[in-house]
Amino acid sequence: MSGPAPGVLDRLSLASAQQRVLRAGVLGASLLLLVLPVAAGGSLTWFFTVPALVLAVLAALLPESNIPLALVLWLGVFWLRSMPDRVDAWTLVAAVDLAVLHVACTAASYGPPGLVLDRGLLSRWARRLLLCSVAAALTWAASEVIAFLDLPPSRLALALALVAVLGWAGLLGVRLARADAD
Repeated sequence: MSGPAPGVLDRLSLASAQQRVLRAGVLGASLLLLVLPVAAGGSLTWFFTVPALVLAVLAALLPESNIPLALVLWLGVFWLRSMPDRVDAWTLVAAVDLAVLHVACTAASYGPPGLVLDRGLLSRWARRLLLCSVAAALTWAASEVIAFLDLPPSRLALALALVAVLGWAGLLGVRLARADAD
């Protein structure tokens, strides 16, 4: 029998300790995101939970495929569907967890299973994760301030906020590109 299962198990047995930790990170971050809605007072539906579990296991087994992308997208939709319509601290935790999941999926997908990633590459991804987490925390803090002020809806305010976000994304993109060139 020479189907895909023996190949997956062979690649898993040949994986370096670092790759095993990254794959476990994919599973751990996925499970955390599945538990967060219950802790935050939201609800779970089997329609979203069961496929998320299947995708998490497949993403950990086959990180070089497109399954991790499907997992990240599915968990994003899962979070949107299972949470109440409010932005609170749980939203910040979910955003950071989704970023950790993305980085774990990306790092696990590099090269063959036995590859041990360079410290420079891992530190670059750690810096990116930290930058994105700080940006998520600042965005969450700004949303808390705006909610506290109880301002009326404004198209001008929305447009200015979108311009600010696009400017920040552009600045971050230039800085990350410059860091990659170094």
